[in-house]
Parts: sequence; C-alpha cells; structure tokens
Amino acid sequence: MTEVLRLCLDLNIWCAALLADFKGRQNTASQILVAIVRQGDCAIAPVQLIISWGMLNRLQKVLEQDLEVSRPTASLYIQTIVAYAQTGASSMQPQLTLGGTGVIPVRDAEDGHVLETAIAGRADVLVTANFKDFVTQETRIILPQRHAVYLSPQHSFHIVHPYLMMDWLREEQLPTV
Repeated sequence: MTEVLRLCLDLNIWCAALLADFKGRQNTASQILVAIVRQGDCAIAPVQLIISWGMLNRLQKVLEQDLEVSRPTASLYIQTIVAYAQTGASSMQPQLTLGGTGVIPVRDAEDGHVLETAIAGRADVLVTANFKDFVTQETRIILPQRHAVYLSPQHSFHIVHPYLMMDWLREEQLPTV
C-alpha cells in the first residue's frame, strides 16, 4: 500500500465534474475523483492533489470562455481546488511548473504542461479522459485507450482513464509501475 496517493487530475476531469454538477448528475467518475481529492483520502491511501498554477490558469480560461461559466463561479472553483491541494495529505501548494518548454514532445502544449506537472509533483497517477494525447516515446501502453505507464529516469507513473481509475479504487489497489 502506498503511503500517500499523489493524484494529478487532467483539466477535462475538473470540467466534467463541474458540468455534471450543473446538470444535476451524481456519482460520475469525474465527480467521484474530485470528491476523493476534496476528502483527501480514499481506500488506497491518503490523497494529495498534484496541480500547477499553469493548469489552474488554463482551467479558469476554459471555464469562462469555452463553458461560459461566470467569472465569480470560475474563480471560486479555482480557489476551491487550491484549497484541496493545500489541505491534502502532504499540504502542498500548487506547483510552479513552467510548461511549453518543449522538453516533453506532445501534440498539445496544454497536455505537455499537465504531464510536466505530474512529473514535477511526483504523481503516482495522472487521470485523463484524453488518454491518447499523453502517449509519448516515454510511455508504455498497458491497455489501449485506458492505461499507460510513463517511464523516465526521474519519475515513473500511471496515466489512466477515469473509468479504469474507478476500478482500481473499487479494488482498493494500484498496480505497480
């Protein structure tokens, strides 16, 4: 069992959870993942959110411009996510991760920044519904469109679809990297 589960949620997970809330849905995979981060605990281990200021800035922009969420609501959501990181198992501040440096070759600079944040924050798992955009030369596909392992000399971790992450949480066990 891991001492602390260091969990990085891609922006699409945060957006999906908020949209599900707005639509009155309950217990979607994204909502459950956000709830686990909020609680700072799950059956596997205490949870620490891994997120960066760059991710939060991008999320605010997406919420306001693409999803037409009001600025006050978007700002409150961002402040809430910051609080989740600060009150997590390791009481961390959001990472100051500089993205877009081209160090990790991915098609989308935003995804590159999320991947760099997961590495810098030493995440155990990066959860994304946009799995294919995180496949690089450094990833080993375990289950197509559902699970890969990012392998690097600095840090290795799982990249997983939210549905598979939910299975792992139900089983109360993460596979080894």
